[in-house]
Amino acid sequence: MQLNGEATLTKPSALAVSERRALIDHLREVIAGLAHGLAADGLLDLVPPLLEINKVLRDMTDEISRADPVYSDEIITGTVRLIKTSQALLDDRVIVQTIH
Repeated sequence: MQLNGEATLTKPSALAVSERRALIDHLREVIAGLAHGLAADGLLDLVPPLLEINKVLRDMTDEISRADPVYSDEIITGTVRLIKTSQALLDDRVIVQTIH
């Protein structure tokens, strides 16, 4: 599942509940990977909020999957934005380190 392609082209609410569930699980995996990458890169202050968001997504997967379309879209879209922002921070940090 692509975060910059198909996941953002289709509104999550247009997906079946099982597909939304799979998308949320995928987003949780990406967040876990980002948290690991940020920690390894020394950006430790960003890790606890990411882990907390991951926990909330895990605890609320069923509710988000079956929720009102506006609510579901808002949460999933916000999570994708958070992932993209975190990834950009990690990418910028890697670029800065390779320039030095």
